[in-house]
Parts: sequence; C-alpha cells; structure tokens
Amino acid sequence: MLPALSGMPFTAIAQTQTTQDSALGSWNDGPAKQAIIDFVRATTDQASPKFVPPEERIATFDQDGKPRRKAGT
Repeated sequence: MLPALSGMPFTAIAQTQTTQDSALGSWNDGPAKQAIIDFVRATTDQASPKFVPPEERIATFDQDGKPRRKAGT
C-alpha cells in the first residue's frame, strides 16, 4: 500500500527499511559488504571523527550500483 494511503509517513517507512538487519540485504556477507556498512556508520555518526554533515554528502550511482561518469568521459 502506498505510504500516503496507509497514513504512514515516508520517514517511518525509510527507517523501517534501513535497519542493520536489512542493510544490503541482497548482498552476501563478506568484506565488501562490511566495509560499506562500516563506512556509512562512521560517516553518519556525529560522534565519529569521520562524520560528514548531510549537506556535504554526495554520491551518484547508476542502476547497477556503479558510480556514474560524466557524459563524454
């Protein structure tokens, strides 16, 4: 059911879909998956020395998850 029709706010839905148990749920456990989880945790935790404020976070990916290149490169 669509969030607008269910009465559930989008933020609540996003939070329930991004729990630690479901982080990269389609990925196999391994060093690459753990490195991504650790990186996100470190850069989003305000107590971390590696914290990056939301307004400074930039990432662009195409549909298969690979970083996108600028057109013509």
